[in-house]
Amino acid sequence: MASFPSFQSLIDTVQGALLLAQPASGRIISANQLAAILLATPHDELLGRDFGQYLQHPADAAELKALLASNSMVYNRRLQLKTATGRHFEVQLSLREVMLDDSTTLVISFSDRTESQMMSQLLNFEHQLVERSLNLVKSMKHEQQTNHDDDQLTGVVGMPQLLSGAHAETGRIRRYGGDLSGMAVQLINIPQLIPQQDNGSARRHLLRLAGSLCVQSTRDSDQVARQEDDVFLVLMPNTSLEGAHELGRRLLHSLGQLTYIHQGQEEKAQACIGISALRLEENSPNAMLDRLQGALSLARIAGANQIHRQA
Repeated sequence: MASFPSFQSLIDTVQGALLLAQPASGRIISANQLAAILLATPHDELLGRDFGQYLQHPADAAELKALLASNSMVYNRRLQLKTATGRHFEVQLSLREVMLDDSTTLVISFSDRTESQMMSQLLNFEHQLVERSLNLVKSMKHEQQTNHDDDQLTGVVGMPQLLSGAHAETGRIRRYGGDLSGMAVQLINIPQLIPQQDNGSARRHLLRLAGSLCVQSTRDSDQVARQEDDVFLVLMPNTSLEGAHELGRRLLHSLGQLTYIHQGQEEKAQACIGISALRLEENSPNAMLDRLQGALSLARIAGANQIHRQA
């Protein structure tokens, strides 16, 4: 049967591996190219071999014969096969005896489940990733709303309002002269939010107090905004770099009076402050705001309760 070119061309178009074998001996008499590829055996060498040698467990041969005898067909049975090189892989296998050329022929078809398993794992991973992302977005929205509500209570403004004020002050200074300083304040030892252990109320309370102290320590003409969860920016018109440094010193002292309970022990809040000021040649506050972040980073490196300023 394998000598018929038209028949070989026909079975090569079948989607899935296909073998024709003698029912009694299991000797393979025809095969399509995909079967030869999956079993890692050249097509010419595959013909004449016993299909049982490709079963990972020899007992599977007797079990398949018994199932075929009782049901006349075995359909999509999960089974382990092994290639000629010894690699094991899982397949879905079907068996049926049919009449071809007035003789009974065993038709064996199977498909490799490895690819579908990998695709299923990728889809599961993608689903988990999407679910985590949605939960993270929900958590961030809730946290942002919580921060916004707290800031409204303490007088802390939003970043857009502070940036608008910074540009307006820069324009005023360019026309009439004057000073503009900025300060970045970060609490560095506040308790982390661990959902399994608490609802973050201690952390939220401490940040609310810190924002309130920043507002209380500044003048009515100054602006305080929350840049990040634990970082506050202070915009100080008509304030020199030395004046901003003095305010930073007083603010550090006030923040150091804040206490909280962490793991049963009372802790004092610690902070770092970065300071910078608008330069004479600058027509925008952006460079000053960038310097604030650099100054804050250097203050963090220096340690707790440190002030670093960049002119």
